[in-house]
Amino acid sequence: MKMPNGYGSVIKLSGKRRKPWAVRISYRQEQPDGSIKRKQKYLGYFARQESALQFLSEYNNGSVVPEHQKYTEVLTFAELYEKWKKYKRSLKDKLTPSTWRNYEIAFKRFSKLHALKITEIKVTDLQNCLNESNHKSKSTVGCMRTILKGMYSYALMNEYLEQDLTKFLKYEHTEQTESKHVRFSNEEIDILWKNLYVINNIDIILIYIYTGLRPTELLEILTDNVHLDEKYMIGGMKTDNGYDRIIPLCDKILPLVQNRYNPNRKYLINNKYGNHYSYGTYQNGNWNTVMNKLGFQHTPHDCRYTFASLADNANMNNTCLKIIMGHSLADKSKKNFKSQTGQDLTKGVYTQKTLEELLTEINKI
Repeated sequence: MKMPNGYGSVIKLSGKRRKPWAVRISYRQEQPDGSIKRKQKYLGYFARQESALQFLSEYNNGSVVPEHQKYTEVLTFAELYEKWKKYKRSLKDKLTPSTWRNYEIAFKRFSKLHALKITEIKVTDLQNCLNESNHKSKSTVGCMRTILKGMYSYALMNEYLEQDLTKFLKYEHTEQTESKHVRFSNEEIDILWKNLYVINNIDIILIYIYTGLRPTELLEILTDNVHLDEKYMIGGMKTDNGYDRIIPLCDKILPLVQNRYNPNRKYLINNKYGNHYSYGTYQNGNWNTVMNKLGFQHTPHDCRYTFASLADNANMNNTCLKIIMGHSLADKSKKNFKSQTGQDLTKGVYTQKTLEELLTEINKI
């Protein structure tokens, strides 16, 4: 019986044997001198041809039990990820640091598989990891899908594996019946202003609310990218439209940013010791402390949600809103523009609106 290429084969061995039917696959092995030699490997022996064919079918479906395989130099899931990551970084099209951070987070969601040999991993193992995260956002599940597809494609390309288990997977996320983000009410915003500098770090929350920055984006703003005289910052990540964009500073929060500004520090936002915040440290520490003291129940992303609501209520120009929030525009042509001092303010700013126009619109809220 002729099998598809890369599927393996079932052969009958010569002589009188109790189990004459053998399942055999071929693989490539790297030699000490760097050359590659193709070798053959026997996965199991069977008394009946039907049993051998069934085993080969199960092997190609990823359900073969490990004791039938003699893989002494097979990569673990974690080792394959590191090899794929190194390969991905070598390509011409570079990914942004934020994308790599999302990949690292997605990789951690497969922690149960990290130490397993890739030939031991079954479709059900991968699917279980996906199912455990199906309550997460589409972007989270999408990142998990991306790294799995990438890893298994790389493994096939380099013949670490002979089958792609990802084609059997279902990538789903559970729809939430209620919005997971709730805007700050006007009353809550008033409370924040009344407690500014009474409770530590309320200023950070107000900067979030009046800039529309994503939680990580504000924490990654470099001091060198803060231009107080012209009332703007450069920052942003996640998307092509959001990366290194102009962030206008409205008059309400300009003094707050000025108070945070320290030219001797790398980042605008630092903890009381002058150290840079990670998002997890900020949320689990300062954010939760402020929320508990005020009796609020919000996540950092609610600030961005609040900004969008305030902008809508103030009838902010829609194009300006998209530019400020880093959302895509129908017209994606880009063009540099200059400030009054002649300094280039571009870094991805769209030509439809000038900095002055952005400032006018953001001061409406």
